[in-house]
Amino acid sequence: MTGPHRNGTAPPTARTSRRRSVLRSSVFGGLAAAWWIAAAFDALELPNSAVVLVLGLVVSLSLEPDHRFPHRGVTVSTRNAVLAVLVVAAFIPVAIGMDLLLGRLPIEPAHALLTTLAAACVVLPRFAETSEYRDVAVLGHRELIVAVTAIVTATRAHLGGELFLALVGFAVVVPVVMAVRRIRLGVASAQRLGRGRWALQAGSLWLFLALLGTAGLTGTFFVWRIFAPDAYSLVVGAFWVGLAVTAVLVAVPRTRLSVATTVLALLGSVFLAVQLAGVVREPADPVWIGVPVTGDWQVANGGRSTLVNAHQALGVQRDALDVVQLAGGRTHRGDGTRLTDYFAFGQPLLAVADGRVTAAVDGAPDVPVGGRTWRNMAGNHVILDIGGGRYVLYGHLRQGSVRVRVGDDVRRGQVLGQVGDSGNSDAPHLHLQVQNRPTFDVEDRTLRTYPMILDATVPDPRRGDPVRAFTEG
Repeated sequence: MTGPHRNGTAPPTARTSRRRSVLRSSVFGGLAAAWWIAAAFDALELPNSAVVLVLGLVVSLSLEPDHRFPHRGVTVSTRNAVLAVLVVAAFIPVAIGMDLLLGRLPIEPAHALLTTLAAACVVLPRFAETSEYRDVAVLGHRELIVAVTAIVTATRAHLGGELFLALVGFAVVVPVVMAVRRIRLGVASAQRLGRGRWALQAGSLWLFLALLGTAGLTGTFFVWRIFAPDAYSLVVGAFWVGLAVTAVLVAVPRTRLSVATTVLALLGSVFLAVQLAGVVREPADPVWIGVPVTGDWQVANGGRSTLVNAHQALGVQRDALDVVQLAGGRTHRGDGTRLTDYFAFGQPLLAVADGRVTAAVDGAPDVPVGGRTWRNMAGNHVILDIGGGRYVLYGHLRQGSVRVRVGDDVRRGQVLGQVGDSGNSDAPHLHLQVQNRPTFDVEDRTLRTYPMILDATVPDPRRGDPVRAFTEG
């Protein structure tokens, strides 16, 4: 008998269940708060997308699993409508990104505000109302939080230039989660894939995986040669194996359909299709310049998609290139913990055209490998007026290496300074961009960039493309 006791108290099983629910809510709620506080003060030093992902997963764990209450789901109510409006209101600036805030707020509080809004997006669904349905619920409470977390995490990865991390993370984690859930919760007959709703979910997932695999062929993973050259083959191999396993698991359906999974797969496919179109899109109004380095170099960031260019999300650097020097497929010797380990460090930088110097900043220290700063993001830099309202910015120069002053006339091929690691730079490299302003300020709302075509190299440099030595025309 499961009714209340004669004294009006609930049966022990119900009390125990409530205690466990309160304990779960308290523990994981406390962990979510602690995680966010640590992230807010940047003590974790993790990519923002990873911070949001972990936060959302911990928040979802503060609730009972959906499969324990298959008929309980998020309901249509006034409260949920208000929460949905608040989530959308928080998500809009997150989706637009830093361009919305720069010039209105300094960059440090702007980053804090966007990160806080991203957190609000994944926390607010925690307070959604649920109800019991006669049939299996369309949208579970945990499922809602995980879905919102996935959207916000992908958005932050896109805007933060972290897609190369997100793609590998997805390919490694998702098949493990899918396999565990099928083992624990059971599977349905593969014949269900022939039915309408089941076929739609499987088809949407396979389409997303196909586009994800195509994205992996665009040069996206070249950046792993920079950050983890010894692990490059392992990382890329894990990506392809993970995609293959996920594709197979899609053919082994769960007993319950997930509306959120289908919607996420379709949204992800649209996003990837847009980004892949950007990879192959021809540059508009490009500027022809010379090659700024000697020797053999490669593009670490370049192109018109965040799949290949981490600069794309910010207007003041959208068409910029990051160029690194490789030897034997590596950017550095040894363990790469010292600036002098990097082949690019101290290499001469050459004028890409005749022009006049409009900015020459020196004296900023070279930050340690892996360091960063939001202040003076370009670090030591030189800007060269090449005519026609076009100005070439050389960023992250070595401290004390700048050889020119404002007002100097320079000739193409003249040495301007050396590659360094000053400003917002993880490791020694050249940041190069053509812009419409004679100075650089990350908070300048009027600053815009132009695509570049480098002489004697690939006509439209993208991530992984070679940059050959400078030669006189």
